[in-house]
Amino acid sequence: MQDIDIDLLRCFVTVAEVNGFTEAGARLGRSQSAVSVRIRKLEELLEQPLLNRNSRYVQLTEAGRRLLPKARDMLQASERLLAEMRGPDVSGALRIGVVEYFAPHRMPDLLQTMERHLPGADLSFRVGLSSSLRDALAAGQIDLALALHEPGEGGSLYLGTDPMVWIEPADGPALHPGDTVPLCMMRAPCAYRTAAAEAMGRDQSLISDVLIADSVGYVRSAVAAGLGVTVLGASSLGPDVRINREMMRAYPLPQITLGLHGTDPRRDQVANVLKEVLAQQVPRQM
Repeated sequence: MQDIDIDLLRCFVTVAEVNGFTEAGARLGRSQSAVSVRIRKLEELLEQPLLNRNSRYVQLTEAGRRLLPKARDMLQASERLLAEMRGPDVSGALRIGVVEYFAPHRMPDLLQTMERHLPGADLSFRVGLSSSLRDALAAGQIDLALALHEPGEGGSLYLGTDPMVWIEPADGPALHPGDTVPLCMMRAPCAYRTAAAEAMGRDQSLISDVLIADSVGYVRSAVAAGLGVTVLGASSLGPDVRINREMMRAYPLPQITLGLHGTDPRRDQVANVLKEVLAQQVPRQM
């Protein structure tokens, strides 16, 4: 009897979630062709097609729709097994703050992934802006906070980066440098708004605010619906939005650096877990 390579299932689930081979390759750190080969191997093993492909998107076949929830269950079971056998021995009640800019459209999945990687802990979460999480930490309302990295004394433990990108709707005409920029953004103060204005320099007069919101998820949803463009982290990418490469070349953006704040004695162990979780969420190829 043949066994299913868990990596084949991971490639399949990623392609299904991001609705394309190119973005799946970026998320997995592989070429588009390498992902395509893995999908073909899985289809050959199961002796049926799982995806219908065309030049713009992929669509699950009936067999693919049946496989997807089972494949997700197997990946999650694999994560739990590895976490229980080799993961850090983190136990007890642990309150973690998570900055809402990171993967806003996948936040529930992100929190569930943390739970699977820390099976011995009784976790609870608070999602908010970096400043509000630091305030909650200082007030003793949370134990640790995944927020913007602040090195130095009293700062945070470095976890990784989330490159800022110009994001526009996946469908519709692309925005070109020199065009009016219909911007969807959080209200000031906002690091992403500041980065957009600084990147455009003397061209920032082209910015036209079409949406100012208090929710990062709402900003991203508005862009996906075609209302305008925005600047967010690469962790916000998905099948309904895309990077505007021309804007990236004309108005390059900095990287957001993430760190784990707090003095809880379990911080280093949690940091190791979060580094792995973050690596799964940020595309490895830009």
